[in-house]
Amino acid sequence: MKHNHFLRNTLFLLLSTIFLFSLNACGQSSSTTSATTDTVPVSSELIKVNSEQPSDSSSAQTSAVEPTANNKESSSKSNESSLKSNESPASDEALAAYKKFLAGSMNAQDLKQEISDGVVKIKDISLEPDFKTYYALFDMNGDGIPELHLRPVAGGSYLIFTYLDGQIVLWHSGPDYESPLNNGAILYERDGAAPTHINYYYLVLDSNGNETSKVNFSKYHSVNESGKTESADYDVFMMEDKEVSEEEWNSLTKDYLSNSSDLIVWKEI
Repeated sequence: MKHNHFLRNTLFLLLSTIFLFSLNACGQSSSTTSATTDTVPVSSELIKVNSEQPSDSSSAQTSAVEPTANNKESSSKSNESSLKSNESPASDEALAAYKKFLAGSMNAQDLKQEISDGVVKIKDISLEPDFKTYYALFDMNGDGIPELHLRPVAGGSYLIFTYLDGQIVLWHSGPDYESPLNNGAILYERDGAAPTHINYYYLVLDSNGNETSKVNFSKYHSVNESGKTESADYDVFMMEDKEVSEEEWNSLTKDYLSNSSDLIVWKEI
């Protein structure tokens, strides 16, 4: 009887030990599984899909797809800078050619034979050493390449040369009373006597130097019937060979006479 009681106690202890061991083993297994799950990396395939399909709220991705205003401005400035650099080689070539022409080591072409038989040399233009000749560089036709302007200090002609297809070409020839204006037009102004007067014309040329429009106007001192005495000031005003009032003349010529030429800087050869 006692033997059976001892056997039951031993069996109970054995089963209890096995049960406790099993619980402990299950607890360790559960803890290990949880820790492992927390450290699993996201698959590379998932990263690739997310990067190719960003959400609409992703500012980083949105800025990459659609440039911001600052990026657009930078792009615009970059294009503008690129455009300027594309223009500079031709301008540099023109300036180098003009330098040779002024030094007498390169000739210009007179395609219309306005002042020569087709070839122009600087010695044919310059009146040195008796008089000085002046030059200026200014873009008259708006092609981004400056034209070479030449004018003797006295007498001679006012000449404009441009650079075309690797050659210096005569672009315009006019009297030395002409002056280039900042807007690319030309103003002629000449004082005269008998009676005292000033003649003007406003000349506009196309990109090839051909005349597109020309407006003539003038103002005079009046004279008496004998023609020997003239007024003290201008009191006769002409617009295209038609006499007009001073008020009308001022109104009609204002736009022509108000243009400046301060951008054209003349230098001695």
